[in-house]
Amino acid sequence: MGQSLIGKHIGTVVGNTSPSEYRFSMRSLSAKLGDLVTTATKTPAELKTPAESGNAREVIVWGRIVELERFNPFLPAEAGQELADHGLEFRDTVLSHTRDQVEAKVLVLGSAPEDDVQNLQPLNYPVSPGAEVRLPPAEMVKAMLVGDEDVERLKLGHLIGRSDIEVEIKANTVVARHMAILAMTGGGKTVAARRILRELIDARYPILIFDPHGDYLGLWKNRSLFKNTEVKLFFPNLTVKDETREVIGYLVEQMTQGFTEPQREVYEQALAATKVSKNNADDLTSFIYKMKQSVDSPAIKGHPGTINAVKRALRIVGNYIEAMKDSNKRLREQPGTVNFDFEPLPDPTTCPHGIAKPGQVSILYLGGYDHLTSSTLVALVLKELFQQRASMRDRIPPLYAVIEEAHNFIPSRSEGQAATPSVKEIRKIMTEGRKFGLGLLLVSQRPSRLDETALSQCNTFLIFRLVNPRDQGFVEKVMENLSKADSRLLPAFGPGQGIISGQAVRFPLVIKVKYDEELTSPLGDENFMQAVKDWSESPQADAVRTSQSLEDELKSADS
Repeated sequence: MGQSLIGKHIGTVVGNTSPSEYRFSMRSLSAKLGDLVTTATKTPAELKTPAESGNAREVIVWGRIVELERFNPFLPAEAGQELADHGLEFRDTVLSHTRDQVEAKVLVLGSAPEDDVQNLQPLNYPVSPGAEVRLPPAEMVKAMLVGDEDVERLKLGHLIGRSDIEVEIKANTVVARHMAILAMTGGGKTVAARRILRELIDARYPILIFDPHGDYLGLWKNRSLFKNTEVKLFFPNLTVKDETREVIGYLVEQMTQGFTEPQREVYEQALAATKVSKNNADDLTSFIYKMKQSVDSPAIKGHPGTINAVKRALRIVGNYIEAMKDSNKRLREQPGTVNFDFEPLPDPTTCPHGIAKPGQVSILYLGGYDHLTSSTLVALVLKELFQQRASMRDRIPPLYAVIEEAHNFIPSRSEGQAATPSVKEIRKIMTEGRKFGLGLLLVSQRPSRLDETALSQCNTFLIFRLVNPRDQGFVEKVMENLSKADSRLLPAFGPGQGIISGQAVRFPLVIKVKYDEELTSPLGDENFMQAVKDWSESPQADAVRTSQSLEDELKSADS
């Protein structure tokens, strides 16, 4: 039968079959869950005339093992109960312990002619009961996985059961049509993101990473591994321009109890009276200080108590922002990163090429900033870069942006944070970005907390271990081609093991992602037990503004 005979014979098709799945009796220990298998069958030939009805052609049917069941027909449940009740060993009885049977369920991936395994098509006729099932050789599997498309690919890892078969994904699909990596903590999502980024770095593709916890600082530490690519570390540089003045009002509304109508009138007067510097950019806290001065101006009309309340609100926001800037600075100066070369983030409006250019990885370290301020930063940067690309002025090249902890930046409506600044911008990029070369990689450990509208725009998913039933159900809903059998695998995955599905691959695959140990972040798990033993009160401790003191000020401002 030619190609159909290639590979190790591992079983025989049994029972009822369909074009989408079949079962086979498997030789013990000859294959594993997730393995790709083949069987040969006859299907109706393509009809050109009615006279050809009844003609058949031989095809190779490809499938993936999604279930394995093992049983012994000579060990009935009653016998097992007797053994348990009397504490007997199975081997000490006359019962047969060598007649275990293994039955596998196979999800059909498609069929191909014997002489062209790359030309995979949907199966249009069930496989034959009694047909041989084989474990194909690596070369045959690789040819089928790649197909006949000659496109650039990124090396991701290997099939979970066969380390000799590499899994590669389509590079242009990943950077243009958005991707999501979802897993519980420790599942391997950041490892997978670094693996993809390493491949893109080798291609000198422009990358921007929003990094809340320093998970990607290892890219800078090991930058010598990357030829012809520069890795740059940035810290937030909050500025106010004429066109972004509204950010002040948003921060005030979120960080305080908001304004009453009289207070808002005073605030709007002060905002209109405060001029941006001649270079059309002010440091955020400096601009807030200028606003406080404007509130004291005789031109501002309002009750003295109302004016004082506005001043207190501005002071609280200014102090809060300054405290986060100090926190970010302290984190940048901790032992693991003290010698890292951090720079202020270039202005995305006036200097977008300082963030995005071929052969540069830009990492924006958001450590120390709260959810609200981080979200505002992400919104402002993405908005400006998207406008640069959409304007078609070629100021910056196509760009790939990585958003860690994505559930904090595009939360679902059920989280009650629909007004998060970055939601609007990320949704817009998800729906329009592929036309202008701005792709997103969303990384999250809580899929059910993500905005469903945004996530549905991802064309490729990489799903690792998920135990939470709500997260599993959400993933099933947004991934149209994730089968029930695949979803049942999610809780059992080990670190780095997962399912990739979508346009970057021909069909869902169970894989093991390659671990780039040298790119691990220098900010590893801290030994808090030892930290307490070595603790000594620092002189700066009394100078640190606690969150409780900020709450006290808020209460004072409200009264």
